[in-house]
Amino acid sequence: MDVNITHAFQRTLQPRLFWRRVFAYLIDMTFLEFLLASVALIIPLNFGIPLFESTQCGEAASGPLVEKVEREWPLKLGETRVNQICRSTQYWGQESTFFQTTVITGNSGGQSVSWRVLSVALDENGELAHGTADLIGPLVGVFLVLLAFAFLTANGRRTPSKWISSIRVVTTEGASPHLSEALKRELLKFSPWIAFVASDSIVAAIASNQSLDDMIRAARDGTAAAITPILIGASLFIPALLWWLLPLIRWRGQMFYDRFAGCEVRSTRSNSG
Repeated sequence: MDVNITHAFQRTLQPRLFWRRVFAYLIDMTFLEFLLASVALIIPLNFGIPLFESTQCGEAASGPLVEKVEREWPLKLGETRVNQICRSTQYWGQESTFFQTTVITGNSGGQSVSWRVLSVALDENGELAHGTADLIGPLVGVFLVLLAFAFLTANGRRTPSKWISSIRVVTTEGASPHLSEALKRELLKFSPWIAFVASDSIVAAIASNQSLDDMIRAARDGTAAAITPILIGASLFIPALLWWLLPLIRWRGQMFYDRFAGCEVRSTRSNSG
């Protein structure tokens, strides 16, 4: 019993290392996004890397798509529409173009209270693109990041930023995690991100089989096909916040994924706890 009390007391004395962990995570994610951008030069996949993607939009005043949307989606009283042609450019030069129409509903004071958005991919000729949605790239990107983190955490290794920050992932017994333990930790850590990307891929796969008429009708009428992605995103957003932020309310140096994986982050400096 005394041994258990001593062990629990020692655990409470472990340094929190919160800001060092935040710094290490941000630097590691930036480093891994650079690696993904380099991989994308070889593998023709769109990993969906925010750091290396820029989007510019311009107003679309006319054209077949504008005419079709305005004809099949007439505005009601209090609604305004914005039609745009957007170009998304990746770090390695790959571009994608899409047409986006946004219908905004405003109150009597002119303030926006709701909006509905419809986006469709375009080919190089500005025509409606079919079957070009990259559904596997973001999922592959997530798992490449996950595997990289697991490899750089297991068997005594550290990511570059953890080495700079003098912190290390260990088991609760103080040993270096094996690859299977590190992989479990990273799967748990990135589980909300995996869920977001998977749900987006499923929604995109379903949408890719819809005709433009069906997509306009769903956005115009607010049917389940248009509302479901929003509901899925909202239902995943709240658990993700709880998973990543709730432990910070009563911070003890362990996130939920650390506890479930039997790991913790400790300082490698001899004068730190």
